[in-house]
Amino acid sequence: MKRIALLTAMIALLATPALAQDPVKVAARGDGETTDIKKGVIPDAKKGAFAGDNLLYTTYFYTAGEAIVHGYEEGTSARIISLEKNRTVWEGKVGPGETKNIPTGRGVFGFVSDKKASILVGTPSSCTAVGYWLRDQDGTFLSKKFYTELPSSISHNDARVIVWAWKDTAFQVKNRTTKEVLAESKLKAGEFYEIPSSKLGGMNSNILEITAPDKNVSVQVYYDEGFFVPSSDGRLAGKIFNTYVGKITEGSNDLNLINHHERPIKAKIHDIKEKKVLWEGEVPAEGLHTMRLSGKYIRVTSDQEISVSVAPIDYSGYAEHHFAAGFEGTGIETKFINTTSQELWLFSYFDNNSVTVTDIKTKKVVWEGALGAGHARGLMPGAGTYMVKSSLGTSVMGGSATCGAEYSPAGGMFRIDEELLQAAKVILEERRAAAQAEGRELTAAEAAAPLSAAEKKRVKRRVKSRAKKSMSDEELDQRMESMSTY
Repeated sequence: MKRIALLTAMIALLATPALAQDPVKVAARGDGETTDIKKGVIPDAKKGAFAGDNLLYTTYFYTAGEAIVHGYEEGTSARIISLEKNRTVWEGKVGPGETKNIPTGRGVFGFVSDKKASILVGTPSSCTAVGYWLRDQDGTFLSKKFYTELPSSISHNDARVIVWAWKDTAFQVKNRTTKEVLAESKLKAGEFYEIPSSKLGGMNSNILEITAPDKNVSVQVYYDEGFFVPSSDGRLAGKIFNTYVGKITEGSNDLNLINHHERPIKAKIHDIKEKKVLWEGEVPAEGLHTMRLSGKYIRVTSDQEISVSVAPIDYSGYAEHHFAAGFEGTGIETKFINTTSQELWLFSYFDNNSVTVTDIKTKKVVWEGALGAGHARGLMPGAGTYMVKSSLGTSVMGGSATCGAEYSPAGGMFRIDEELLQAAKVILEERRAAAQAEGRELTAAEAAAPLSAAEKKRVKRRVKSRAKKSMSDEELDQRMESMSTY
């Protein structure tokens, strides 16, 4: 039974110090000492997208106890910094398919690396009744290569790992720990390959590699409920979703269809194996429709974009954690609707971020305030469904106690930063060309000048088309200024 009494050490407030508002300072100096950085491991950072030619991947994450860093590139140098204590808690290297499990403790942390990686947070090894979908190094759920370290034990025989195909595709599943190829075959669009608990029991803490020729597959690790479901394009919003809705731990799970729109949305819930519609109707405006299911392979379709979660509803104190999906489905957004069994954690990626939390049922505001970049706020609103609105990019986690796991949406900032850096280089060359046309050299001040209105419009269009993320002028200015380059 995972439905446990609330732990006495629940968060009432989590606020990191002002240093968290300067990720470049954290990246460059860690504990505040220039001698703390080992030369050549993590390069000293320069501030701003126009300052350097290479990108230091810098972001934040919240965890209840652990962080597992998954490497995707050779010689990835990384650091994890406690923003509350202003000190490095881990520094090292990871290669492709390698993982590092760091017992961080509960809190908010900065992550800095010279190459991209993914971060599994929560309690994936110390409490293994967990459920999540894999994210790759770009923070997407739809990929041609995933790595994941399996939980350290199985709490229920309904546990399974599922590879879902969105297009006709070949695929391979390899156990990198034992070097064994577990599966090498083909799937048609909508089909899946599954590793049952009978096989997973012999692979505790092993590292799996899932590959396909193109970005055609998503991977579900089901050891319990407590997760949002990716759509057919790899976001947590869309019109088509596939997922397993299992039996852990009380014999059934809650499937939630979430509508962020201010109008009702038509949707259907299909049983994939039995090939029949289980429900058809409307998801209410700014609300959700819930269906309790047990051991079902489900497809959800809708006429407009919605989000889908498999997470407990009306379960007070159910121990799990899940990051919410917002309107765009990136996980770093300005409007969320999320269920929780007790607690909410709000995390800001930007300064001067105004946040309001409203109870969907009662329409009462349960909290409002401002957060800075790298700051978190823990709330105890009780079991229910809540709307979170913010002026700038925020992440929201719901759940209770200290048992759960999920890939941090923070990794999605890596892809955004790459697009911002490339845009900055193009703009810099254009500024140089304009100066040369006037018969002079571009000055340092002109090179580092803020974006013009026309330049902002072009950069936002680039990020929207390539990283599937909208950015306001304020978000763009803050991120361009605070980016770590070298």
